[in-house]
Amino acid sequence: MLIKEHFGDPGALTRQFPYMKSTFLWKSDDFIITAEALANPNNKYHGLERLAVEHQQAGSWQLAGEYWLIAAGWRRHTMDASNERHVEALQLVLRHVEYNRAMAEWKKKRLGRSAMPYPGQFGLSDD
Repeated sequence: MLIKEHFGDPGALTRQFPYMKSTFLWKSDDFIITAEALANPNNKYHGLERLAVEHQQAGSWQLAGEYWLIAAGWRRHTMDASNERHVEALQLVLRHVEYNRAMAEWKKKRLGRSAMPYPGQFGLSDD
């Protein structure tokens, strides 16, 4: 009510922000918009990778794997394939996908600790 009283239609005010415009790159992906992400539009997969790490640390292996996989797809779509660092980053993300899938399967089958996958088996650091 206050917005309408002082600024007219709320849409007139909100349309002034770049991320509210229909042409904005991530219009449908508002769940990862932060001030930091807005400063770098190519940063969208980093937000998913941070979510993946959070779920991985919490033991939500399947969900973490899904976030890693979506991030890999976005990385692949936006990266410069001739840039070796981008290729290495994509490979790292895909190793995380495989690790989290293995952990989810281990958890689902309720296997013993001796059958638990370790990050080192997937080319990831154990720390």
